[in-house]
Amino acid sequence: MKRITIAMMALMSLTTAQAQEERQDTAIFMNGCREFVKYVEELPALTKSEADSIINYQDSIVERYRQIKPQLNDDQVGEYNRLKGRYTKRMLEYRGDRLSDGLQATGDSIAKTANRVGQQIGGFFKGLFNK
Repeated sequence: MKRITIAMMALMSLTTAQAQEERQDTAIFMNGCREFVKYVEELPALTKSEADSIINYQDSIVERYRQIKPQLNDDQVGEYNRLKGRYTKRMLEYRGDRLSDGLQATGDSIAKTANRVGQQIGGFFKGLFNK
């Protein structure tokens, strides 16, 4: 009987310690997610290398989320998804800015080319009709 009691107490201690460790892991994970999203949102502008680095880090967070999700409570899952939405919003802003810059550069290039072609055609006709 004494051995069973000691074994039960040891098992309960181990279970309690494991539950505390899981709560600490989820708290550390959630704090890390909050800090990461805060960092991304506060960046004034992103370079391509910064964005690539951030995307790689986000991929590691998603992988960790898949591992830790069973330990998260409903509120933590909801908060994680809100944080993920804020991160996605910021990255879409970055990608939109890059797309906008690319379209502006393309438009400038087309305008420059059209002007050059116009000058070539105009010069040809002037030369043809005005001696």
